[in-house]
Amino acid sequence: MVSNPTASTFVKGINCIYVPVSKVKESAEWYSRNFGLPLLNEVNEDSTQAQLKISGDQSIFLIKTREKMNLTYTEVTGHEQCILTLEVKDIKELYEHFKKNGAPVEEILDNAECGLSFYVKDPDGNKLDLWGGWA
Repeated sequence: MVSNPTASTFVKGINCIYVPVSKVKESAEWYSRNFGLPLLNEVNEDSTQAQLKISGDQSIFLIKTREKMNLTYTEVTGHEQCILTLEVKDIKELYEHFKKNGAPVEEILDNAECGLSFYVKDPDGNKLDLWGGWA
């Protein structure tokens, strides 16, 4: 189905992303340390969620789950896929930062006119695509 190009969309943007985690405090510290995202609420061992600020109107919520699970899936061709791509500043510096912190990163990919990217997994195995913006 093709949408009507003259009709306006009702969607303005993405406000927040919910990521399943098994240990909220550990994951909040990992996201904060590796991405430099500020926590918007106090987090302790009993917390069931954490909120990290991306920008004025965008957040990542880390939500505690009963069982360890993640958002990574396998597409029909057998390729492991993630549901989240974060546009980042200075992708090469961030890549080295992740490596220094011992995070499981894949090599930087040069996607020609689509720019540079790499994958990393958080403590629960959620695969994240980190993208440096258009070339």
